[in-house]
Amino acid sequence: MLAALTAVLVGVLSLLLTAHGHVGAATAVLAVMVVVTELRPGDLRRHRQPVGVDARQPVPVGLGFLVTLTATAPLSLALLSCGLPLLLRAARRGTPAARLLLAVGRAAAVVLAARLALAALLPSPAAGGALVSDQQQWPAVAAAGLVAVGADLLLRAVAVAVGLEAGRTGGRAERLRPAVVALVLVMTAPALTIAVNGGVLLLLAVSLPVLLVWLSTVVPRRAGRRVLSDSLTGLPNREWLQACLEDVLAAAAPDEPGPGLLVLDLDHFKDVNDVLGHPVGDAALQEVAHRLRSLPGPRACVARLGGDEFALLVREGARAEELAAVVVEAMSRPLRLGGRQVLLPASVGVALAPVHGRSATALLRSADIALYQAKEVRGRACVYAGPRGAEGGERVRLLGDLARAVDSSELRVAYQPQVDPATGVLLGVEALVRWEHPELGSVAPDRFIPLAEQSGLIRRVTELVLETALGDVAAWRAAGYRSMTVAVNVSARLLGEEDLPRLVTAALDRHGLDGGALVLEITETLVVADPERARAVVSDLRALGCAVAVDDYGTGQSSLAYLTGLQVDELKTDRCFVTGMTQDRSLEVIVRSTVAMSRDLGLRVVAEGVEDLPTQQALAGLGCHAVQGHHVGDPTTAAGVLARLRSPGSAGLAVTAAPAAPAPRGALPAER
Repeated sequence: MLAALTAVLVGVLSLLLTAHGHVGAATAVLAVMVVVTELRPGDLRRHRQPVGVDARQPVPVGLGFLVTLTATAPLSLALLSCGLPLLLRAARRGTPAARLLLAVGRAAAVVLAARLALAALLPSPAAGGALVSDQQQWPAVAAAGLVAVGADLLLRAVAVAVGLEAGRTGGRAERLRPAVVALVLVMTAPALTIAVNGGVLLLLAVSLPVLLVWLSTVVPRRAGRRVLSDSLTGLPNREWLQACLEDVLAAAAPDEPGPGLLVLDLDHFKDVNDVLGHPVGDAALQEVAHRLRSLPGPRACVARLGGDEFALLVREGARAEELAAVVVEAMSRPLRLGGRQVLLPASVGVALAPVHGRSATALLRSADIALYQAKEVRGRACVYAGPRGAEGGERVRLLGDLARAVDSSELRVAYQPQVDPATGVLLGVEALVRWEHPELGSVAPDRFIPLAEQSGLIRRVTELVLETALGDVAAWRAAGYRSMTVAVNVSARLLGEEDLPRLVTAALDRHGLDGGALVLEITETLVVADPERARAVVSDLRALGCAVAVDDYGTGQSSLAYLTGLQVDELKTDRCFVTGMTQDRSLEVIVRSTVAMSRDLGLRVVAEGVEDLPTQQALAGLGCHAVQGHHVGDPTTAAGVLARLRSPGSAGLAVTAAPAAPAPRGALPAER
């Protein structure tokens, strides 16, 4: 559309000049050809150029047209025909002022160089501001074309030398190709000059092969943009990044610092995508792409590798860490998506050439490893610190073994006791999944639970835990301990599924239990990501008679303000605040204020990470309802829980009353 409007504008101007006798009709058509070919230049490297990438090798198809126009039309029309498209392209792409001035200056210099060459070679100018009107003067036009190509190459070399443009990449043949093509195409100028003097039809006939060359470089390039660009965000994709990275590495001096590569991953994106739905997830990715393109600091090429993974290629590798810090800070701010705010912090892996890799594949692998290291903490940047091949291989192996483990007896459920801090009486348990690998032995949950989340196996794992835990609770209650409850963690992925209440109801019914036997623990991620959805989920689960707890409270971005309308029953204060609270007054203040405000809101408080008696006593003094941790009981089997229930310390829990009605908000397990 822009090309058509510009061509029409120049065409109208040319017709006005024609009407006043300044130029002929053929010259007016020639001016339109210059505009169209300059506004949509072809690309010798079309297979590597998606939308928004400036590292091109343009095909100078319009150079022959421009030299011909310079020879056969007034100087003002030639300057306008080559300058206006450059201005419009710069406005559309947001080209910096320095680069725009450089482009316009180069175009004007080429026109003036050709004009001066013609003036020097021809004895007298033609009428109306043209220099050539005789078909026999075509050798002068050919010489002017050579001068124009030389001027363009010289000005480009100067721009590269002062840092206003990047140098050519690739081998010697690839670097020389634009100059060779320019020389070939500019040699069409003599034939075009003869055609202009022969009329519009002859000009169109002679121009046809040149226009076909132009179309062959523009149309495939536009198709290549679609193939090598991400359709959702408009960013280049992985294939383009790899090709571009190879070019940049090839152009870098062997013994000098090369480019830097940043690979970033959005923390908790799967939770947001599962809970809020794919349209919101897509909108989040588009907003992230916009934010990355607008980053301050070192200039970088941004690409989307797939899913929630992005990459930034910075030619100045020494500034890669600076850019990584900018990315982490930018992504720490919430995204605005419609009427909600979503927090998607990013972890960033950084790799630098040539120390971390001399090829695109090696550099990407090093950045991926650094990203994996960064995600162990989340929300930070990490520079590649050495190979972790063994760990990466084990991770792949665990992912393959996990599906088999769900169907076998390798996954088991252990129970962490929750006791009254004042009396030590067992109030309930938390169900914890454990994996006994036949070769690796015990696999820690923080190693395989993230794999289950990423692979989609978390639903089957949760179903297994829920089924086992409710079966054991039914056995304990059948033994006379009718107040026993079990807490089960529910993934945010499952919370986004509409059939979660049906799943819980079916499990309760299979074991003949009421909802009061089950506490479902949700994470802060859901609460922060979508409070409205969180309220709906909590309402559905509490309608079954189940209690709902917010797990690891205090480690995320939520606050008690989020919880006032949420109608949860319980907060679980994270161990990072509880452990050490007797030695650190600031931690003690945090725990004390959390317990006090929670009780005022009618919420139960369970403290995790109780490792010694003073901490248990302090929590009892603060009015904490229940505690769990090494000091009050390590995870044990269902038989171990039953043995503890039968011990004298738990006397009084055994009752024979009928099943309790659904618990009111804030009720203790013993009150259910």
